[in-house]
Order: sequence, then structure tokens, then C-alpha cells
Amino acid sequence: MGNPPGNTTNTTSGGGGLSRDGIFGCRAAQYANIGTLTAIGGVYVPVNDAAVTLNTGYLVYKECVLDGVVSAIKNDIAAGLQSGAIRAVETSRGGNRQYYTNREDLRPDIDAIIVEAVSSAKAGTLCSAFKDRVPTAIARNYYKTTRAPGDENICPFITTEAEREAMVAGSQAVNWSSWSNMYDPRGYELGVYYLEKNRAEAQVAIYDYDIREQIGWGNGFFPVLDNAQNPLSRRVLTPGFNIAQSLQRMLGVGTDILIQADEIDKINGSLQAGLQSSLIADTIRGLTGFSRSQNGQPSYLDRMSAEASSAVRANAVNAALAILSAARQVETTYKNAKEAIAAALTDAITKLRQAENTCWGLVVPAVRDKAANQGVSLRIATTTEFSQKVIDEQIQPLATVTIRDLRASEQALNLINQLIASVTNTSSAAAQRAALERLDSMVANNQMHSASEANTAQKQKDEVTTAIGTLVTETLKEWGDSEEPETGWCNVNNEAVIDMWIDRWRI
Repeated sequence: MGNPPGNTTNTTSGGGGLSRDGIFGCRAAQYANIGTLTAIGGVYVPVNDAAVTLNTGYLVYKECVLDGVVSAIKNDIAAGLQSGAIRAVETSRGGNRQYYTNREDLRPDIDAIIVEAVSSAKAGTLCSAFKDRVPTAIARNYYKTTRAPGDENICPFITTEAEREAMVAGSQAVNWSSWSNMYDPRGYELGVYYLEKNRAEAQVAIYDYDIREQIGWGNGFFPVLDNAQNPLSRRVLTPGFNIAQSLQRMLGVGTDILIQADEIDKINGSLQAGLQSSLIADTIRGLTGFSRSQNGQPSYLDRMSAEASSAVRANAVNAALAILSAARQVETTYKNAKEAIAAALTDAITKLRQAENTCWGLVVPAVRDKAANQGVSLRIATTTEFSQKVIDEQIQPLATVTIRDLRASEQALNLINQLIASVTNTSSAAAQRAALERLDSMVANNQMHSASEANTAQKQKDEVTTAIGTLVTETLKEWGDSEEPETGWCNVNNEAVIDMWIDRWRI
């Protein structure tokens, strides 16, 4: 298509994505207004050279088209990050909230500590006589304390008075050794129970102290820990204060964008801008409310994301329409110039053929008359060799290129009109994106003519019209006036020309 720019590489961001060389890159500026990127001569604009005009064209496109799209994309990405951060703190701690809500938040880890204590007791060196009963009693006591308040005074393992007396009395006579063993807490079941119970409670206390310290350091947020089975063995992967600060930053992004906006197209949506104030005013019942549906409507986060995505699509569509409208003007100008060149070439061919026919109308009678006077018999056969030679050598190469360019321009213009209809006549995001990607591909792969090419075509039209007119005039003059018979074959005033045709047609 004409002479495309040197870099025709389509550098895409991914399959089915938009290209850096497409509508959201500076290359699209070449499809702007027909005169935007073309230096204008004349005494009234002495500084309007090519460099100044090119830079101005690109800057205007950036400021008026690209900046609005980039702002919308930035806000959309920020909304996605905000939504992701808020949703993450609601579920990232094993499906639980990452921030402290009440003591029940610690229950799963405390349960795990008790399980670890019971398992250790069973695997330890307790007396075999009550090795199974003591850990079971610890677990039952913990369950009753935490799950059934008021039942903690029920005897955990002695069900009858006879069993208690048997334990105290023993099955053999009391002596110093047996009394010493009975006196040692490790020597009787109740003592071992309290030893193991105290050890488990100490571990819970250690955990409780540590986790509360970490929550304090994290401004109310749990740290991210590894997956060690015993909570007391877990290591911090991400401190809670990092999570708190990150969330705080995300909550304030929308407000920051609004405050820093210094142009109309940099202002973000009301839901994104009001995210932090909605949390403070508690209009949605805290962080949890952001991700919950409200009165049958989608959640605040869903509506915020939809608002930001809609702004991106609207800006992208507006940018596409700006490019398409200008590109249609450029392509129409290019097509009109090529059509004018084609018309000039066609007119030249017609004039040459008509002139050739006129010449034969002069040559044949003159040759017949002289041949008759000389008694020469003729077989007259006129041709189109003279006009065809000029057409083949001087017109046909340019006509071939012109027809090729004209067909390409017609195809591009049809695609542009189709894309304008595709973008404006649908509310489908998928259909609009498909149209944008098609336009983006056309821009990246130089499938439309640029303003520079349109201006070149207009200049070529003027040059070709002048040159082809001169060619026809000079050709006809040579045919009718040249003294050289081969060149001035139509010069019936030259006897050498008449004799040449008598020789050629002689029988």
C-alpha cells in the first residue's frame, strides 16, 4: 500500500490484544487530519517546517486522544487492584478475614495447639496404665471449656467413687516406694492430667501472646504465615503491617486520583473516588460490605469495576471514532486523488486512440491517391501500434500502480465504514473490543493510507495531470509534424511518409 513506514512490526501485548503500534500508539497520529503532519510552505508560516509539524501532530494526538484513554485504563487497573486487595483481606487467611474481628478468630489455631499437645502426650513417656485416658481427658476438658461453658467441673475421667478409692488405695500394700510414686504427679493419673493440661494451656498462652503482639504490630491485621501444622512453629512470611499499609494505600487510590486530576479526562468514577469515604461513613457496613450485594444490586466492588471498565471502553471507542473519522477523510482524499490520476490516464489513452484514428483518416486517402497515380496496387491494413506503443511505455506502468492503489484504498475505505458502524451501532463490549482490535491491527500493519500519503497522492495527481497532458500534446505534434517518417507517420504533407506507407501496403 503505497510506501509504508519502515517499521511495520506488529508488537502486540498478547494474543487478541492491542498493539503498541496500533491505535494507542503514536503511529495512529498519521491518520489524523489531512494536513496535521504535513509541513506547510508560505510566507505566513516561516517556522512551520517538517520537524515542527510532525512533533505538533504527534503531541496533539497524544494530548487529545491518547491521554484520555491512558487515564481511563489507569483508573480501571487501579479499580481492579483495589477490588482484589479488599477481596483478598476478606478470604486470604484460609478463607477467613486477614484482620482481627473477635477472639473466635484465634480458635482454629488454639484448637490445633491442643491437638498437638494431646498427640504429644500420647506419643510421650507417660505411664502405660493411663497413657490413653489422660490425653483424652485433656481434649474433653478443653472442648467443654471452650464449647460447653458451665460443664468444666464435671469429673473428666473418674465415673464412680469406687474407682477413685481404688486409685488411691492401689492394689498392693502401701510402702515408701509406692507412696513416693503416688505422691509424684507423674505417678498417678490426675497428676499427669494436670501436668499435661498446664503444658497445653501454657502453649496456648504463648500463642495468644505472640499472635496478639503480631496483630498489634500489624495494626489489627494477621501476618501471612507458612503452613506448619503446629501454629507455634509457623514463621512469618509477610508482616501484618505490610498488609495493612497496602490495603490502606489501595483504599485511598481513588481519592488520590481525583485530587491529582488536572484535566477533565483524568477524573475517575464516583464509586472509585468515594471508596474510602464510604468505608469511613459505614454506608456499606465495613470492609465486608464492599464485596456483598446491596439491596439486590451487585456489590460495591463489582459496580466500581464495571464503572471503570465502562469508562475505558467509552474512551477507547471515542478514540477509535476520532481515528476512524479522520482516517475516512484521509482515505477519501487519497482515493479521490488516485481516481483523478486514473481519469487523466484514461483520458490520455482515449485521446491517443482518437488521434490515431484521425491520422489514419488522413493517411489512407493520401496514400491511395498517390498509389493510383503510380499504378500500384495496395492492401491497406491500419493498426493501433503507434498509440499502443505510447500507452505501453508511458502510461501502462503508472496505470497499473494507480489501479492497485485505488483498489487498496477502496478496500480500506469499506473497512473503515464497517468499523465505524461496528463501534457505534452496538452496546456489546465484546463487539466493540473486536472492532477496536480490528482497527488496531489495520493501524499497526499499515492497512490504511496516512495523511502524508494522501498529500503525496494529491501532489502526484497534479503532476500526472500536467505530465500526461504534455505527453499527449507532444506525441500528437510528433506524429503530425516530424520530418522523420517513422516518427511523423501522420504527416501527410511529407511525401516520404506517403511513400513509406505505399511500400508497406504494396501488393
